[in-house]
Amino acid sequence: MESLIPFFHPRSVALIGVSTKTGLQAFNILEQVQAGGYRGRIYPVNPRGGTILGLPVYRTVSEIPETPDLAVISTPRTAVPDVVRECTAKGIKAIIIITQGFADADEWGKQMQQELLETVRDNGTRIVGPNTIGVVNLYENLNTSFIGFLRQKADTAMICQSGIFLLGAADFTAGIGLGVDIGNAADVSFTESLAYLGQQPQVKVINLHMEGIQDGRRFMEVARRVSRVKPVLCLKTGCSEAGARAASSHSGSLAGEDHVFSAAFKQCGIIRVRDVEEMRYLNKTFLTYSSMPGQRVAVVTISGGAGIMAVDACSACDLEVAQFSEKTRQKLAAVFPGWMEVNNPADIWPAGMARGYLDILELALDTILDDPGVDAVLVISPAYLDPEEDPRLDISPTINRMASRYPEKPLALWIFGGYRPELAARLEKENRVVVYPSPERAMASLAALYRYLHEVKSRTSLSPPVFSGIHGERIEAILETARQEGLKTINETALEILQAAGIPVLPSRVAQSAGDAVKIAGALGYPVVMKIVSPQISHKSDVGGVRVNLTDARAVEKAYSEMLASVSARAPHATIKGVLIQPYRPGGVEVLLGCKRDPSFGPVLVFGLGGIYTELFRDVSFAVAPINREEALDMIRETRSYRLLQGYRGQPPADIDALVECLLRLSQMVTRWPEIMEMDINPLLVGPQGAVAVDARITIG
Repeated sequence: MESLIPFFHPRSVALIGVSTKTGLQAFNILEQVQAGGYRGRIYPVNPRGGTILGLPVYRTVSEIPETPDLAVISTPRTAVPDVVRECTAKGIKAIIIITQGFADADEWGKQMQQELLETVRDNGTRIVGPNTIGVVNLYENLNTSFIGFLRQKADTAMICQSGIFLLGAADFTAGIGLGVDIGNAADVSFTESLAYLGQQPQVKVINLHMEGIQDGRRFMEVARRVSRVKPVLCLKTGCSEAGARAASSHSGSLAGEDHVFSAAFKQCGIIRVRDVEEMRYLNKTFLTYSSMPGQRVAVVTISGGAGIMAVDACSACDLEVAQFSEKTRQKLAAVFPGWMEVNNPADIWPAGMARGYLDILELALDTILDDPGVDAVLVISPAYLDPEEDPRLDISPTINRMASRYPEKPLALWIFGGYRPELAARLEKENRVVVYPSPERAMASLAALYRYLHEVKSRTSLSPPVFSGIHGERIEAILETARQEGLKTINETALEILQAAGIPVLPSRVAQSAGDAVKIAGALGYPVVMKIVSPQISHKSDVGGVRVNLTDARAVEKAYSEMLASVSARAPHATIKGVLIQPYRPGGVEVLLGCKRDPSFGPVLVFGLGGIYTELFRDVSFAVAPINREEALDMIRETRSYRLLQGYRGQPPADIDALVECLLRLSQMVTRWPEIMEMDINPLLVGPQGAVAVDARITIG
């Protein structure tokens, strides 16, 4: 991380390829660096020499009289490789490459980017970019942008892959202190940038704009540490599931790229935001409020209808509508009209009209914030008229006085009306309260604050359990046999792999004839299930390849011949390797356990409703392996099938502990054997007395 210091705190900067033009639309980096107030030494470099904006221009990097801490390159792309070599020869350890046209462009650009990395590989030089506007450090008046922007300082940081998030920080994150546009992330990445910014004491909130990531598992390790210290927000863009369409299993088709990122963010404590407005208001929330003791929210409003909107938003965000204490009710009832019931939301308009709005607002807030059953308050108030013209319309002194009196309880506002910006500026001037654009945004922000303080920041890091009794030699032997036979998919012996991993499986044997099927069924015990065995058939029931509850030999013999005829007609090109016979186990809940290997994060676990409804309802959750017991429980609780497992409409509850162990064993298995690319255990039958795998399919690579 020390290698990033010169990017953010350079004592001297070389601006290589600086334009000789100045003024509007010149896009001159030197002009912007000077306008920002940077006080370090600046060395413009341009083959023409001369002077620019009062500074001598050096024709080459080698002419600079010292070794600058930072070089910013904005030459044509064909010149960049040679300039980087000049910089490394000069001993410069931090290089920002503004120029586009590398891995973001054609094949030649990709080759040149690789050449840049080869140049700096062993000399300790680091590169930000290419295709970047570089860094911002408004604490030291540094920015390397070639475009002017509003430099609004705030205790936030940004790591992005698009310069607009630095240039537009005043809007996107309510200001900025430190920021880096990693561009193509050829060298300096999200992971080390996050580690560095996480250790900067001025920064209170860290923001990410992410298009993709390569070192996902290492990134998660860093994010787990940083998010326990300060909030980390991420706007993930490019949320395509195109990669999932090529997957061959249920798990592969369900675990699209976007689901994987969401799961990874949740596991490492990152708060995912869906748009730039949410990012802005969460930054304001975390910068303003440092405490929220609970989930109970009170609403103080001038409109009954607006109060109902706020209560709806409160419930939608899993917050609680606070119940006022008797003391609070009595104190408010003393000033409310006799006909008006005191409740939450508290409509103070009638009392305010009779006794003075500001006086009643202060009394109501003082009373409600003092109530031990209230953890936060949302005030709904208008801005119909200009507060400059009538001080009686300015609620900011009252609001800020109450906020300072009860700093442990967030006091938030929803202000509406033509003069909202003017009143909001007054209210937020002391940085004690946040004015939100809607009750929905207010409640969502308070809910995020509560979850961060009570779930992310306080979480303990539990290690994934390691199970003994796993027969690794047997698993490796089956995998090796499949490789030698050129198989990509394992069907028949997939249950054997699970059994070797300690996951309970139904006993099963493959029959090659009707007579063979009858013998096997008799040995296993009736009733039985029959399933076609074919590497080309994933959904057996679609081609008539499943028969259940066969109670005697005659039924088995008949089902065998009918099944083969049906499958041959519906899937004439499939290779049939026999018929699988298993005991028939009715009852229990059918769930899916699976995994898909993601290129960024490695093995991703999938859990959800199983059987024939898996893809129809897509009731699934995800986690990056390996997982611990609490993460396994979280996966189960996230799905609607959790209600079925708890016992629905008189059904006995399923054995959740057995299901959790199956998830944990699967997690250990796919982490240990990276050649397992995708897997389905579908269904895993979970009943009151345990869990058992009925069918499985494994894709290897």
